[in-house]
Amino acid sequence: MNQWRKGIAQWKVGKTLYISVPFTWLMKDAEFIASQHKGKVLIGGSGCMKPTECEGFEPILFHNPLATFTTRGCPNGCKFCAVPKLEGDFKEIENFRPAPVICDNNILASSKKHFEKAIDLSKNFHLVDFNQGFEARKLTLWHLDQISRLKKVKIRFAFDNINNESDVYNAVKMCQDHGFKEIGIMCLIGFNDTPEEAHYRLDKILEWNCEPAPMRFQPLDCTEKDSHIHPNWTSEQLKDTMRYYFKQSWFGGFGFNTYEPNQRHEKQCNLI
Repeated sequence: MNQWRKGIAQWKVGKTLYISVPFTWLMKDAEFIASQHKGKVLIGGSGCMKPTECEGFEPILFHNPLATFTTRGCPNGCKFCAVPKLEGDFKEIENFRPAPVICDNNILASSKKHFEKAIDLSKNFHLVDFNQGFEARKLTLWHLDQISRLKKVKIRFAFDNINNESDVYNAVKMCQDHGFKEIGIMCLIGFNDTPEEAHYRLDKILEWNCEPAPMRFQPLDCTEKDSHIHPNWTSEQLKDTMRYYFKQSWFGGFGFNTYEPNQRHEKQCNLI
C-alpha cells in the first residue's frame, strides 16, 4: 500500500502539461516545472487549494495507483482542514473506481447504500486501507458488520482534540471487540495544543494498543514545510514528538521523558 509519490505528479495530454501539487510548500517547484514547458499548463491539487483539472482520468492515479475516492468533501468544516475549501460540499461519487486504498475524507458521512456499495466493490482486495480515517462518533456496529465482509482491513481514526477522547476510545473499543486489531490513529499536534496535551493523546493511543501517527500542523498558506511553530511549542519539541511517536517499533518500551533525541537510534533500541 506504500506506493505514494512523495511530491509533485505531472503528466501530458497532447501539448497540455498537468501538474498536481499535494502540498503548498511545493508550489515553487511546480511553477518552475511549468516555466520549462512550451505549451498550456494546468496546475491544481491541495497545494494550490484547487482541484486538479484533467481529461478523463483521476489525478490520484499519479500519486498512488492503488488509491481511490468514493466520496468527496466533509461536512465538519474543521478550522485546520483544507478539505471544505478544496472539495466543497460533501458528495458521494456514483461511479467511483474501486481500489484498495480508500482516501475519502469522511466516508462515514455517506449513506448506508453508498457505504455498502464501497464494501461490495472492495471484497476481492487482499487488504483495504481506509487511509484518511473514520470519524469516530459516526462509527456504528452496522459499519463494522459491513467492514467484516472484507478480507483484511487497516482502520484509522483521528484524535485531534482532547474533547474527542471518549468518542475515539469508544470507537476503538468497538473495533477491537469486533475482532479488528490493526488500528492506526492520526493525532494533530502543534495547532492549538501544548506538548503536554499532545503527549497525553499520543500516550492514550499507545495505551489503547493502537498505532500513533502524529501529524504536525501546517497552515493552509505554508510556503516552507515545518516552518510554523505554535507559541506553545518549540521547534525541537515538535521534531522530538514526531520522531519518538512515529518510531514506536524502535522506541517502544520506555516513555517519552526517558527518550534522549541526541543519542543514536541504535543506543535507544538497546534500552528495550
